[in-house]
Amino acid sequence: MASAPAAPPPPAVKAPVIPPGQRDAAKASAVALQAGLATAWEGIGYTEAINFGDLEVTLAPADVFEACRRAQTHPALACDYLMLLTGTDFETYFEVIYHLYSYGHRHRLTIKARIDDYEHPAVASVTPLWPAAAWHERETREMLGIDFPGNADLRPLLLDDDVDEYPLRKSHKLVEPYADRPGVVMGPGA
Repeated sequence: MASAPAAPPPPAVKAPVIPPGQRDAAKASAVALQAGLATAWEGIGYTEAINFGDLEVTLAPADVFEACRRAQTHPALACDYLMLLTGTDFETYFEVIYHLYSYGHRHRLTIKARIDDYEHPAVASVTPLWPAAAWHERETREMLGIDFPGNADLRPLLLDDDVDEYPLRKSHKLVEPYADRPGVVMGPGA
């Protein structure tokens, strides 16, 4: 007795692309954090969005140190832990991203600073606020070439001292061999 042929698999359904700021509803902690920012960051210009339920703000590089200082010391924010500091190359500008956490309030705050000076990117060091930032800034300097004035020790962590190129920049020579591979997306913001 022959069995019936198997039904064809259903067509693959592509997940819709959800723009940043519309991915989730805000967590209660993010809503409280928004209210705290309004008072703590008076005089600092920023834009905000909710991504994956947490608050994300973007501000000018010149405001980063003061914004981080207030995020750490203002009672409504109390971001006492720098979880991560990193950078991203968008080919015409850089972003430095700070992921902060408050143990007391149990909220997360992501701060992004867009650096438009692609040839000489720099943003003030936050090592006076969080000493552990020294390692994050060293790695970001070494891999992307973003300078952190105020950090007294920007020695390379992974590369030799005489290497004068930045391996995570999209313009790095090692990126070129991968540009023609299927599925690799190159270009601004990729």
